[in-house]
Amino acid sequence: MVKVVEDIFGIATNPFTKQAQVIRRYTLTNTNRLAVAIIQLGATVQSIQAADAYHHLEDVVLGFDDVAGYIKNRDYQIGCALGRVSDVVANGEFILDERRVVVTKNLNQKHQVDGGFIGFDQVIWDLHTKRPDGVTLRHVSRDGHEGHPGNLTVFIHFTIDDDNRFFIRIEATTDQTTAVNISNRIYFNLAGQRTGINGVFGHRITIEAEETMETQSGDSVPTGAFKSVHDSVYDIRLPVYMGDRVRQFAKNSVAGYDVWYAINKEFDSNKTRFVGRFLHPESGRYMEIFSNQPSVRFATANDFPQELLGEEPILGKQCTRYWQHGGFSLQLQNYPDAMNQPDFPRIFISPGEHYFHETVYQFGVQESWKCCADPEE
Repeated sequence: MVKVVEDIFGIATNPFTKQAQVIRRYTLTNTNRLAVAIIQLGATVQSIQAADAYHHLEDVVLGFDDVAGYIKNRDYQIGCALGRVSDVVANGEFILDERRVVVTKNLNQKHQVDGGFIGFDQVIWDLHTKRPDGVTLRHVSRDGHEGHPGNLTVFIHFTIDDDNRFFIRIEATTDQTTAVNISNRIYFNLAGQRTGINGVFGHRITIEAEETMETQSGDSVPTGAFKSVHDSVYDIRLPVYMGDRVRQFAKNSVAGYDVWYAINKEFDSNKTRFVGRFLHPESGRYMEIFSNQPSVRFATANDFPQELLGEEPILGKQCTRYWQHGGFSLQLQNYPDAMNQPDFPRIFISPGEHYFHETVYQFGVQESWKCCADPEE
């Protein structure tokens, strides 16, 4: 049985009305003590409490204890929804129905990323429904917002069950043909959000993908080509330790993983497939991910402040200092810049069509002795 509890998380300024508005938090808890907290600001996953092999609860996602933390650190988009088009729109434009659509350019005055200057991460979402097993948040992205055509009505359904599954289901409809690619950026650390890089580097990770998307150097815009992961640091089809792999980036231009994996080129939103498995052997916590989306952007918080350089940390929950590699994110979505790549899965929806995104996070516990004894785990 799932329990849903509502409380007040804080107050924020609505970016559209410029008026102060109460931000509510909805905490979903099942019989196994798995608890997921959602706040209206950014439709953000603020907390996930999960038990370890010894029945101890820890918060396994990064975030903040108050609204001020999310506003101060807005650029990191920690835990937030991304849209209406997550990731990049190259050169801030695309062709739609033989006409050129120009959108705002919030990245180096050249590209649009994550919906523009006011993306879904900054929206105060309306509560649409409080259900026995979760909540549904709603937002209407108005015609012309950040340059995108059409009034887009979006529902995000957050649900948990007693099998320790956390579901994020996103639906959208439009009154004009428009591009839609909605995701979220939850930063995980299954060792507990307070354990930092040491906890993250202890994970054993698997992502079931044979190719990554090739990008242009400097601005991470896809070229439309793919690269095989074979015999590279990006091949994590079999379990590897996160720390061992991230350290291999020491001589590279990037500090760790920030890569788009192609999961499913034959995109079918009616099919939910296994994406990957993340295990923290010491605690026994694991998380398996399933999604109907064709790609995942996997990143290891490379852009977080660097302690060795004396940079100011991100001050997170329980006064935890978040540094580079202190978490990892899994952004399930359509291919980036799909509106400008004719061979990528279709990103447009038209009136009468239905956008549907489903991602499932399956949490569980594996006894610590099994983590070490079984090489297949």
